Amino acid sequence: MKQETPRIDSQRLWESLEDMACIGALPSGGCRRLSLTDEDQAARDVFAEWCREAGCEMHVDGFGNQFAVRTGRVPNAPIVLFGSHLDTQPNGGRYDGIYGVLAGLEIMRTLAVNGIETDRSLAVVNWTNEEGVRFSPGLTGSKGFSGAISAEELGALKTPDGASFLSELERIGYLGRAPAFKVASYFEAHIEQGPVLEAAELSVGVVNGVQGVRWFEVVVTGADRHAGTTPMSMRADSYMAAARIALVVRERLLVLTPDIRVTIGRVDVKPGSVNTVPGETAFSIDLRHPSTEILDEAEALIVALATQEATAEACTVQTTRTFHLPPVRFNPGCVELVASMAKAASLPTIEMVSGAMHDACAISTVAPTAMIFTACRGGISHSEDEFAEPDDLAAGCQLLLETVLSAARII
Repeated sequence: MKQETPRIDSQRLWESLEDMACIGALPSGGCRRLSLTDEDQAARDVFAEWCREAGCEMHVDGFGNQFAVRTGRVPNAPIVLFGSHLDTQPNGGRYDGIYGVLAGLEIMRTLAVNGIETDRSLAVVNWTNEEGVRFSPGLTGSKGFSGAISAEELGALKTPDGASFLSELERIGYLGRAPAFKVASYFEAHIEQGPVLEAAELSVGVVNGVQGVRWFEVVVTGADRHAGTTPMSMRADSYMAAARIALVVRERLLVLTPDIRVTIGRVDVKPGSVNTVPGETAFSIDLRHPSTEILDEAEALIVALATQEATAEACTVQTTRTFHLPPVRFNPGCVELVASMAKAASLPTIEMVSGAMHDACAISTVAPTAMIFTACRGGISHSEDEFAEPDDLAAGCQLLLETVLSAARII
């Protein structure tokens, strides 16, 4: 006989989010818990304690990923996995990643309180270093779990100041061994980090994929010269060349397609003297779009335009792609399952493509995957101003519960 699905405790979920936000709390209401710092360790410890209290067994793998497992009636069957990450941006919010982990915890608590059993085992996961702040480029734990990071790459992973990923994992007590289970399906709940759901007055969205991401490092080389004695017409000003590149790249890529996302988030000007024409300027480009063809065309434009504008300023330029995440299409069956659960609950929703990277991108390469988005105020994320309404978070958590319970049945 089918058991009736219980309701999650929305107040308990909200209080868990508030309690977790106290770890690494910032003055304006946000959080700073960079991966493998003392604050990250404290968050992991609290999460593990809460999971054990909910009747879960804790496991940690060689990438520091935490798995809280609730054993099912068929313990040898592939498990249903769900979760996200607890690490944050330097001036991050309370919900990006954290919501997905604590929504998973709330599911475990709800099932424990109501005595609900499942055929497949369930596990909520906290993935390591999703944000990629200390150890770039991110998604380390989920990519490691999916086999996309070699032992050599992991051993070489360091912070800018030389701290080793593996030594930091060991320092905080979270260097483990791979758990012995296979994944039947993976579901990740996350705030949207964009304005679409709020504008549509919807609490949740069904995510069917993630747009592709490419990162570039552009290094423009000119010549250091005295700012007062070098005529403007005789300069090789690397910063002016970089500025030209930035403006023309944005202009031309928006002509290519208005749906593209292009961001220059970091600029380093050398020698950094107020009275010296800068001889070298390096900057980053973050490029995103759901189409591989568009990304290819945009990358070719970036390289060509960088050369064109650098030459115009008597400079040279080197453009290097430093990161590549292809566009992701989630498993149609998992996407349909989430959509059908929303429909059965009379919960209005839409299908969406994520504009941000998530651990689900990596896991989708090894297990059927889908995501659930919840609305967030103003679409603001990676900011202390990040906020999500308790009712929207509760709706997403309830939809996640309905979904994982359905996925955990063995027919």
